[in-house]
Amino acid sequence: MKRLFHLADTHIGYSAYRRIDEATGLNQREVDTYEAFKQFVDYALKEKPDVILHAGDLFDSVRPTNRAISFVLEQLIKLSEAGIPFVVISGNHETPRLKETGSVFSLFEHIPEVYVVYKNKYELIEIDDTKVHAVPHCDDIEGEKKKMRSCNNNGFNVALLHASVLGAGLPAFMMGEFNEQVVNIDDFTNFDYLALGHFHGCSRVREDAYYAGSTERFSFNEVNDNKGFLEVRLSANGGREVIFHPLRTREMVDLEPIICSNLDEHEIKRAITRSIQECNPKDKVVRLKVQDIPMHVYHSLDFDDLKRLTKSAVHFEIKYEFQRDNESFSAEHPAFHSLHTEFLRFIRKYTIGAHIDKARLKELGVRYMQEWEESGDII
Repeated sequence: MKRLFHLADTHIGYSAYRRIDEATGLNQREVDTYEAFKQFVDYALKEKPDVILHAGDLFDSVRPTNRAISFVLEQLIKLSEAGIPFVVISGNHETPRLKETGSVFSLFEHIPEVYVVYKNKYELIEIDDTKVHAVPHCDDIEGEKKKMRSCNNNGFNVALLHASVLGAGLPAFMMGEFNEQVVNIDDFTNFDYLALGHFHGCSRVREDAYYAGSTERFSFNEVNDNKGFLEVRLSANGGREVIFHPLRTREMVDLEPIICSNLDEHEIKRAITRSIQECNPKDKVVRLKVQDIPMHVYHSLDFDDLKRLTKSAVHFEIKYEFQRDNESFSAEHPAFHSLHTEFLRFIRKYTIGAHIDKARLKELGVRYMQEWEESGDII
C-alpha cells in the first residue's frame, strides 16, 4: 500500500484585517496560515507518509516576505530530515506573469527530498515506485496537461495539477480569480489518483480525483467549509481510500442577516446589538448583514458602541444595505480592502459607457496592478 498526503492552497504569507498577534507582533491572519501549515507538518512527521503532494499556492503571492520564506524553509527542512518526500507545484498566486521576475521556488531546489515544479512545463518526478506527473500553473496548461501519460509499470501513477477542472456532468470548480486556468479532465485515464489544487473547498470530483481544499478560510464563501488535508491510500490491486483530516483553524462566522423592513429604529438597534453579543465574537472573523435599513436609522447608529462590542473579534464586518431614491446602496463598517479588490468592486458595481469594453478594462487593470506588484516599485 502507498500512503500519500495531499494538501493545497496554504497561501503562506496571506494577511488581512488589522488584528496583531500578541505573541509575535505579526498580522493575526498571517500567523493563522503558519499555524495551519505547521499543524500539517507536525502530523506528517508523526505519521510519515510515503509522499506529500502539495497542489499549488504554497505561498499567497509572487514575492512573499522573507519571514514567510524562512518559515516554509524551516518546515521543509524538517520533512527533509525525516526522509519524507515533498512535491509542490506553483499555483496561480505564486507564478509570476513576467518571466524575469523569477520564482521563489528556486530557493528550495537544493533541499533533499523536496521537489519543486515551477518552470512553466510538465515534469515527471519518480519517487521509488511512485511516478508524479506534475503540471504547474503555466502558459499552455492544456498543452502541458496532454503530456501527462500514465506509465505502465508495477508502481503507482499520480497526477498533480493546479486549475479549475471541467468534465462531463461536473460542476464548475471556479474561484473567480483573474488568472485562474480551466482544464478538462475527461481525458485523464489510468491514473491511480489526481491531486488537485486551486478550488478552496475539499471536494470529490470523481472517484479518482479530489480537491484537498485550502488549509485556512480566506473568504466568507468558505464559512461552511471544513479545512484540512487528504490522506490517500493506494493499493497495488487498484484500490483507493481517501480520508479527510481536519486542521484547527480560525473560526469564521456569517451571521443570520437582520431584515429591517418591518422593524422600527429601536428594534433595529436592539437586533444588531443582540446579534453581536449572542455570537460571542472573541477571536473570530465575523460578518453581519443589516438589510433594508432606513438611511436615517443608519446615521443614528452609535458606531463607537458597536466598535466596543466587536473589538474582541479578529475582524467584525457589518455590511449595511438600504434603499434610497429607488436605488440600492450598501455600506460596510468597518472594512478596508486592497487596491485590487476595490478595483474589481468598482468594475462590477458601476455603469461604464456603452462604448467601453468592460471585460477588457478589467483585464488590463488587473494586469497593470499585477505587473506593478511584481516590479517592486513604490509609489
